[in-house]
Amino acid sequence: MEVYRKVKDFLCDHVGNMTTPGTPRFNAETQMWHVPVLCKTKKGLFIVGEICLNKEEEFVRIPNKEDMLKVLDIEIAKVPFLVYAEEAELEKKHISAVTI
Repeated sequence: MEVYRKVKDFLCDHVGNMTTPGTPRFNAETQMWHVPVLCKTKKGLFIVGEICLNKEEEFVRIPNKEDMLKVLDIEIAKVPFLVYAEEAELEKKHISAVTI
């Protein structure tokens, strides 16, 4: 798909190789393409923004890199992580644990 390739090339050239486009969606009502921007990290893949193109596939809205990094920081902070520890040790540090 041309929209996908165009956004992928833009992200590689201007943002970095840890970003990739998601699946483009065309909104027939607004005549706009909406492409999520995904960021690959050690903790997974996160949506950090959205790039919009018009029906002629020209860029209309592009989030700046700094804003996408802020979104990434917020999203990563929400992700739980696995800790191997004794329950008493976690309680001492005021950490609520979920047993798996």
